[in-house]
Formats: sequence, C-alpha cells, structure tokens
Amino acid sequence: MDEVAREAGCSRTTLYAHFRNMRDLYGSLLQDDAEEFIQEASRVLESGGSARKKIRRIVEITRVTYAHNQVLRLAVAGDAKMSLEPVAQAFTRDQEGRIIDLLRRVLEEGVKERALRAIDPERVAYLMFHLGSFLVERETSGIGDYEFEDIVSVMDDVFARGIAAPRSTGR
Repeated sequence: MDEVAREAGCSRTTLYAHFRNMRDLYGSLLQDDAEEFIQEASRVLESGGSARKKIRRIVEITRVTYAHNQVLRLAVAGDAKMSLEPVAQAFTRDQEGRIIDLLRRVLEEGVKERALRAIDPERVAYLMFHLGSFLVERETSGIGDYEFEDIVSVMDDVFARGIAAPRSTGR
C-alpha cells in the first residue's frame, strides 16, 4: 500500500480512506478496467452490421484491451505472482460470464435475423469465448504460434461457416 500511495501521489492514510486493504484496491482496479471494456464491447451490440462483424469487433476489442492492460491480462492468465488469486479468480468468472452473455446476444440476434442457422447461442458463445480467450492469452503473452490476425481470421471463418444459415439455392 505504501508503494501504491507513493505512485498515486497521496498518503497511505488517503489510500486507506478509499480502500480497506490491497484486496479491495486490486478488486476495484479490476472492476473499473473491466467495466470500461464491457461498455466498449456492449456498444458493438448497438451498432449496425452483421452478427459476424459484431463478433469480430468484440474479439478485436478483447485483443486490444488485454494487450494494453497488464492488470486484466495477468488476472485472466492466473498469474499468482502478479495478482491476488482469490480476487482475480472471482473477477475472471464474472468477466467470463459477461463476455459470454454479450456473444450470446449477438448470436441470438444473428439467428433471429436468419443470418445464422438454428444454434444453441449459449453453448456456441461459451465455445467462442474460450477459444478466443486462449488465442488472446497466447497473443498478449507473446507466445502465439501464428500471427494473431491470421489465426483470428481462421477462427472467424470456421465459426462463420459452421453457424451460417444455409444459402437458398433459389430453385
């Protein structure tokens, strides 16, 4: 807390007036950063465009956010040295649920518009989230095996073809 107060340019007493301990401070930091990310991703739902474009935009927002925000990245990666594990684990589960919900809503919209075939939006969103998380984690940790844009394009293509509504032949 001394180090945080020094970096923040305030006294330790001032810091303790806002946060009871390091867990509260860390939890608040995670929550604030996550809320900013969720708000940006939520705006995608309100924007125009196809479900496929919205999904791709959410993946891109996720990649950029986690590439530039070490606190969020280390919490999601489960880095025990750089995060308070119990706080990070609770945060990660909540964040996972919120992102899956966003994806589910986009998929439901695509099914309703008949741009996507009849799928289980909840399970497809779950699968998309976990595959995307794996790729984002590898990319932001610097251990990706492929260029991120290339591998995300492959993922996008596989999902798009797999969940796309069949085209009518017009016969």
